[in-house]
Amino acid sequence: MSQLLEASSQYYPDAGKQREFHTDRYKIPYRAIFAGVGSGKTIAGVFEDVSWCLENNGIVGYVFEPTYKMVRRTLIPTLEHHKILGAPLEANPVVADFKRGDNCITFENGSVLWFGSLEEPDMAEGPNIDFIHVDEAQYVRYFDKAWEVILRRLRGTGRFPPSRQGAWITTTPPALLPGDKLYEFFEDPETRNPLSKVYRWGLWDNPHTSERYKKEIVASHHGSLAKRFIEGRFAPAGTGSFDYDRETHELKQIDRNIIRTVIYGVDFGWTNPSAIVAVGFDGDGRAYIVDEFYQNRVQTEVLIQEAKLMQKQWGKGTFICDRSEPQTIDVFKKAGLKAKPDESKWDDGIHDFGGRFFVQGDGRPRIYVKSTCVNWIHEVMVYRTHDEHNHRIKENDHAMDATRYALMGYQKRVPVTWKSGPVRTAWTR
Repeated sequence: MSQLLEASSQYYPDAGKQREFHTDRYKIPYRAIFAGVGSGKTIAGVFEDVSWCLENNGIVGYVFEPTYKMVRRTLIPTLEHHKILGAPLEANPVVADFKRGDNCITFENGSVLWFGSLEEPDMAEGPNIDFIHVDEAQYVRYFDKAWEVILRRLRGTGRFPPSRQGAWITTTPPALLPGDKLYEFFEDPETRNPLSKVYRWGLWDNPHTSERYKKEIVASHHGSLAKRFIEGRFAPAGTGSFDYDRETHELKQIDRNIIRTVIYGVDFGWTNPSAIVAVGFDGDGRAYIVDEFYQNRVQTEVLIQEAKLMQKQWGKGTFICDRSEPQTIDVFKKAGLKAKPDESKWDDGIHDFGGRFFVQGDGRPRIYVKSTCVNWIHEVMVYRTHDEHNHRIKENDHAMDATRYALMGYQKRVPVTWKSGPVRTAWTR
């Protein structure tokens, strides 16, 4: 098994900071990789998971993603496609059993690695385990509560000394908001846990990422976004333009029966993420963000596959797409999807979108979001339409643009009006 680990090490970025993270194995109980996008942080975290399993016969670990969809889209492909274990997992010589339905790998040496989501903090509850890895922690909606549960579970299975108990996090730092548990536990000099350590590296530290990709990211990320997504550092969030409030607008469950119409918004990207947002509308024209796809460097074929999966779950509907790529829209049509370019004006869309957040006379807003749409929620909290000079901003807007397309597609079909407040721009903040 040590030979497998040695051979696998060539498949993940082995820059100095990654090496330092792995060298501290069994030495530091709580470790956090805060790194830029495309820096190899998830690969490093998963490599650590596999290392613990293969070096300790019978150990039990858990890997958490913010949602189950990210387990399928991020975690399993990282294990297979980056050849940390090799694809398919079912045929790997060190894997005794892999149950995709149960999200569990049992190794030949008796070690067990479970996969799960943190859509609800209580999902982290369960028997005692030896180690836990949380990937993309910035998207965990109730991280503070989930982290408390995780620390309670790290009492070990009784087979190993305390040095074989630990937790690590791999993420790009979130926008820094008051009371952020990640920052308080790992980085705040006044509150950080003395048994913790941060490992930080940026986009430029990954020798396996192409220079073209690095330059594209640098060109499209500025200010606080550059601090977070390029350098891997916490940065304050700008005041969002929309009056989003978690307690008001977020729903754990959305009754499928109230949805009368579904429209899908599609924003095409490559270096920046492509986004598909499923927006359901009830009989009063109230919007519900019920599902999302959000990923960069995704091929059109994969985007179509995800669109069909989303449509299978939520029902047939029109895909209102980013008008800048008519050829891709044609490919959507040839694949059997009802796809159209967005024909609305940006100002009209922002007015409709922003106005929906205000509570109306019936005591309810005109837009809700399902709590599993973590990328949408992340964007809406920091999305700004204009800077202090009243210039349009094109940042943190991929899911927002997709939603705007869908809302205006619905508005064109069923014009609705309501009393709305102002969208915050540079001169209203």
